[in-house]
Amino acid sequence: MHFEAFRTLEQRRIDAGNAIWAILAGSKIASNTLNLTEGSTRTLAEMFPTVEHIERFNLRSDIARSLLGDAEADLCTMGMSYAIALHEDFVKTCLGWLLPLGLVTRSQLRDAKTFNVHEKIEAASGVAMDVDALALFHLTRLMRNCHIHAGGLGSKELERYTTGMTPTQIAGWEELTKRPFQVLVEGTPVEVGVGELIATLAIGKRLSYDVNLALQSAIPRDEWANMAAKEYFALGAKSPSHNSALRSLVGYTRGTYSALALTADELSAAIERLR
Repeated sequence: MHFEAFRTLEQRRIDAGNAIWAILAGSKIASNTLNLTEGSTRTLAEMFPTVEHIERFNLRSDIARSLLGDAEADLCTMGMSYAIALHEDFVKTCLGWLLPLGLVTRSQLRDAKTFNVHEKIEAASGVAMDVDALALFHLTRLMRNCHIHAGGLGSKELERYTTGMTPTQIAGWEELTKRPFQVLVEGTPVEVGVGELIATLAIGKRLSYDVNLALQSAIPRDEWANMAAKEYFALGAKSPSHNSALRSLVGYTRGTYSALALTADELSAAIERLR
């Protein structure tokens, strides 16, 4: 269901994914472009004086080309962390929508973190996330933690977690990353490449779908009708007092609120509450 506030959050996720790929592709484009300067002893600032921030990367082109060519692992690692952080914010925002309904407390919302925010929205809504997608999310979370807290080396928790993954979860991970799964042993490097970045983004997208379903179940239908009415009339095409307001609102909800199949009676009551 694509109500306005959810669309805004979804667009943030999409924009973040595009930004990550733009940076990754940009580094490859820059590296390939610098092939044209092979043999030059001039620095980048001499060759590209109008490029903003070039003085902070003022190296000879051959050195710069080598660094850019090897940047993929670092960029993917940073991209994974960024994607997980945005997804956590996304789910916490959705969890916050349940606060006025009394389904979560302020302390529960305050204590929601990456490791438990999905479980909190499950408990509040009574709707379970996809168990395998959630398991793979926690895998990416633990991998990210190793890069943030352990210099990129595997932790005992990550080794224990990967040892306990089910065949279905392993197959799902391999399908996303296009790489053979292996137990990530404590003290060994935790590699993050394009496959792991793709997996992180895909898992976040899958869980966002489940969060949407949880909201559909948790938020009462009259609240959804109120939300749809406020959203539609905020567009300014018609006012709640217009004689065709109900017909127009019914048509609007067939698109963005189709999953709920809000009835004309429910929408009529929402219009009355706005008048």
